[in-house]
Amino acid sequence: MAETPPAYLADFALSAATAKQFPEPLTFEAALLGRSNSGKSSLLNRWLGRKALARVSKTPGRTRLVNFFKVAWVKDDPPFWAADLPGYGFAAAPKDMVASWEALVRNYLEAARPNRLAFILMDIRRDPQAEEFNLCAWLGALNLPYRFIATKCDKLAANAKAKRLTVIQKSLNLAEKPLVFSALTGEGREELIALTKKAVLSSLSEPH
Repeated sequence: MAETPPAYLADFALSAATAKQFPEPLTFEAALLGRSNSGKSSLLNRWLGRKALARVSKTPGRTRLVNFFKVAWVKDDPPFWAADLPGYGFAAAPKDMVASWEALVRNYLEAARPNRLAFILMDIRRDPQAEEFNLCAWLGALNLPYRFIATKCDKLAANAKAKRLTVIQKSLNLAEKPLVFSALTGEGREELIALTKKAVLSSLSEPH
């Protein structure tokens, strides 16, 4: 079966270093969170069908701003934002710089931006750490819905992959298993597109 074509609209819009620079909300907003080596940029490029939309670096921790991408899956659909947030847990940078990134993430997550869904990316081969547990508690307190995405799933055979998904789900007490995703093979892309399309439609049906 042929792969779903690229998003009709998938363009970089702006980078924000402060909350004042965040763009006006759109119909829906997908926020990408995860460790600095979880593959956020690679996922974003594969998900939206644009090879070089987000810069992929061999050095983790290169995303130091909130990067907003405007997306629409089909022509005439209302666009939504995909927000790529600075990663955590691995960036080789001075402590004061890391602290400023953390403050930026906090400002973004605590901002009054309606109709958001957070995607928390994790390398499928790694166990959840304190950052993931804390992030779940934080998002829960903010009443901000989230889904986990297990990245780099091409690194494991099918049986090992299934076991890792169960481990992650049980460790974090998730209602659903993480979505699987491979930026290399495209596995999970269709499911992620379907999830965001459903979220956009749901946002359109909510009273304003």
